[in-house]
Amino acid sequence: MNNWDVFAAMILLILGLTLLILGIFAAYFGSGKVRAFGGVLGVVGVVIWIITYFARAGLHVILSQVIYNGVVYILSAIIGAAVALLIFLAVLLKT
Repeated sequence: MNNWDVFAAMILLILGLTLLILGIFAAYFGSGKVRAFGGVLGVVGVVIWIITYFARAGLHVILSQVIYNGVVYILSAIIGAAVALLIFLAVLLKT
């Protein structure tokens, strides 16, 4: 598995997920044209996921492994940032 292939797959998966979530949000809370654009964004998000699913052979990646690694990386970044914030607050409050 090439790192650039995993990078491209992660970008496509996150792009599709974000467009889907924002599309649902806009379609639910919007009115008029915003609702229509939200529906289109949701459909585009699903289409990007379908394209990523069928392109995974060309990308030479295993999507379940990419998703797992992405979740682990995001959680570890959040935990690291929270620990750094707590250390910063502790030092700030002690001075």
